[in-house]
Amino acid sequence: MAPRIPRRAERWLVPALIFLPGCEGEVAALFSLAFGTALGAWMVSRDRQNRALYAAENLRHAIATGQQREIEMSLRKQLALAEAGEAVSVERQWLARAQLGGLLVAEWRLDEARAIYGADDAGLSSHLQALANFGRHELALLSGSPDDGLLETIRSDRDACLQHVPPRYRELVTDAWRALEGLCLVRMGRAREAAPLLERGLSSLAYNPARVVYLYHLGQAYEHLGERQLAAEAYEEATKAFPGTRLASEAKSRRLALVEGQHGEGMFRRMLPEAPVGSALLPAKAKLDDEP
Repeated sequence: MAPRIPRRAERWLVPALIFLPGCEGEVAALFSLAFGTALGAWMVSRDRQNRALYAAENLRHAIATGQQREIEMSLRKQLALAEAGEAVSVERQWLARAQLGGLLVAEWRLDEARAIYGADDAGLSSHLQALANFGRHELALLSGSPDDGLLETIRSDRDACLQHVPPRYRELVTDAWRALEGLCLVRMGRAREAAPLLERGLSSLAYNPARVVYLYHLGQAYEHLGERQLAAEAYEEATKAFPGTRLASEAKSRRLALVEGQHGEGMFRRMLPEAPVGSALLPAKAKLDDEP
């Protein structure tokens, strides 16, 4: 059960992830928490466990209550200080980028997120390089038409990342990569392969602002497979994951269409203008209707 955050502590918890003390274990903690899991909290001392968990829970609380703008401004301030020459460690900078990038992706502000991830990554540690790769892959498949080449790159970067993750935590980090792979597959029109990966991977994204993106696409995968009830349930979760975002609103519309028994226009056709459209993405029923 996640710890409850006292109201009086909320303000100082907003930037807490950024101000974790520097140490070798910090890199692993930053890497894990920025992926959206609480994994990193178990890789550091008890004091830092509590602080990291509180900060991660506070981010989720802010998202649920529409108070994420304060966090965004705090993260931007940290990056501005680093650009101005202040002594902000590379680890803290990339955690700020990952958190801010996740917020921007969740709100479908993809161009802004691309600028955040466009920073020089020369000389990054293996953990932080994996974090940068993860965010950039996420953006690439959301803003374009992913193909087998991108899918293979994701899998290759996953394998490289896992070489540096302690064995006892490897499965949980693998789940985050499973979610990313599932996201890629569903946008390629391979819903049957994507659904189990998204189902498994979502548990690792409990604290990730972009969780709404993965839930929405899980709903799309189910809808593509004709699993209307499961699709409606996934869309319902998406509406609650990050209220007020484009995907949350779109998920609400799709859920209402399913519940009311209406037939949509096909997978992704009523999603977002940036999303790919093609015959491979049409639900099975629509394909049959089009056949001679």
